[in-house]
Amino acid sequence: MLGSKSVIMSAGFITAAMINRSLGPSGRGIYAEMQTWVGLFAVLFGMSLDTAIYYFANRSLYGTDDRSRLMTTFSLSLIYGLSATAALTIFVLGWPEQVSSETFKFLLLLDVLLIATILTGNLIIFLQAMGDIRYSAVIGVVQGMANVLVVGYAYWVDSLDIKIVLISVLIIQGITFLMLLAKFRRNNLLTGRFSKNLAKGMITAGFKQHIATIATFVYTKINLLIVFKYCGESNAGMFAVALSAAFYLMFVPMTFQTVLYPRVIHSTDDYEITVRSLRWGFYGWGVIVSFMILFAKPLLLLYAGRNFLPSVNNFRILMVAAWFLPLSSILAPYYIKAGAFGLASISAVLLGIISMGLNIVLVPRYADIGASLATALTCVIGFCGVLIFLWHLSKKNPLVIFNPNFKKEFLSIKLGFVKVSHEEKNRVF
Repeated sequence: MLGSKSVIMSAGFITAAMINRSLGPSGRGIYAEMQTWVGLFAVLFGMSLDTAIYYFANRSLYGTDDRSRLMTTFSLSLIYGLSATAALTIFVLGWPEQVSSETFKFLLLLDVLLIATILTGNLIIFLQAMGDIRYSAVIGVVQGMANVLVVGYAYWVDSLDIKIVLISVLIIQGITFLMLLAKFRRNNLLTGRFSKNLAKGMITAGFKQHIATIATFVYTKINLLIVFKYCGESNAGMFAVALSAAFYLMFVPMTFQTVLYPRVIHSTDDYEITVRSLRWGFYGWGVIVSFMILFAKPLLLLYAGRNFLPSVNNFRILMVAAWFLPLSSILAPYYIKAGAFGLASISAVLLGIISMGLNIVLVPRYADIGASLATALTCVIGFCGVLIFLWHLSKKNPLVIFNPNFKKEFLSIKLGFVKVSHEEKNRVF
């Protein structure tokens, strides 16, 4: 998965560099606004189904009928996607003054993209929750390479604009969907039936987590719309480039979180592996973040070009957010397995309120820099909340993550690789 994410990150960096140079600050700000609206409605109407998929993947508690799981996941994803599309259409047509003219113009493409985002996103999560990390990694590689080819050709013939960018995203989603169908057919999972009881459980579990999901989106993404409204599309473009660059570089810890889900959900040493992961994330990822802050200017020059160099301070501030945000996410598999959705929702709502308050105060005063400061401060506060959350669930001192014994940790990881390799051989033979 790390190899796959490396390819995706490299491909994304290349395509983003071409998009940023073609669209410029204003066009990039408009495209970021479109992405934020699609993301917002996907979150609002997605009902946190992704969390429920992981929770009900526990075969020891909910049986081994993966065919019914798949059909139920597919049906709920389609229903949520169609609901989100209807809501987005009503919003844009009813209140066109709240969106850019380009968002209104390309509403049909955004509607299709919204359905595809929810559907393929949940199906990939289903694949990962079932423990099939390798094929998920293959999909990621194909996505990255296809994206480079489509966007690269448009850039080469000098026709890369917002419409072409949206179409390229839809092409990637289509390829992903076909690869998923092929995999599910090969595993004989397409013959399952929709389960009302499973659907009821997934809806209920998702609903418990949903407030937390919305709040998380608010404190990480909604500030783009605030910058767009108060400061205009050019400042929004500067902020969007810095934000996307910082979050692109989070692929290492977020990859770790992806493979952590099945590791925690299907094992008994869930607390130990969570603490170990937090410790490695805090120190190891922190060192990488320090280098990114040091080389912020050349990174942004490669990523977006000279027109976006004024956002270098944004990037440095947002790298602080990129240090702490993945650490907070590492706890997710542990509390999802414990079913602590209510507490997670309360914590996320508090962070959402803090983030909105900071953005409302700082953006009018400091423009896009204010949004970056608000994001970084919220992520630091969120990490402190995660430590309290871990203490509440485990009744153990969470500060042990700051007491590293790297020699012992490395030995443990080495033994884990040997164990996994042995299990893989047994499964093959």
